[in-house]
Amino acid sequence: MQAVDTMNAENIISKKTKLFGLIGEKAGTNNLFAMINRLIKANSVDAMIIPMNIREDDFYFTVANMKKSHVDGAYIEEEFQSAVLDLLDYKDEIVEVYNRCDFVIKEGEKLRGFLLEKNDVSSKEELAQMIYEEIIKD
Repeated sequence: MQAVDTMNAENIISKKTKLFGLIGEKAGTNNLFAMINRLIKANSVDAMIIPMNIREDDFYFTVANMKKSHVDGAYIEEEFQSAVLDLLDYKDEIVEVYNRCDFVIKEGEKLRGFLLEKNDVSSKEELAQMIYEEIIKD
């Protein structure tokens, strides 16, 4: 079997690796990032999602600077899902209806917000699969 040339095979982030964050005050304790990374690795996708423990007073700075960073997007934990609205350049219609956003994608130097959990996701495993399928997978 040929070795897969991805970040997850070598545990190295390259310039081609899609990099995502999981932003929350206690992001490191949320095992959602590990579930998503297992899906990424199992499917040999050159991507990674990393937990980003962010305090409330650092949230605006962190998300606003995503526009010029190497991060391609981020899952936003519940405590920041309303606060992120002011930082979005584009919002899908569901974000407008529910007035919250749980995933941000960088498009050039603009941020687009989505609400993935609109369908009453029943488990973290289901949410991890949804994030992988709808956002991360090529």
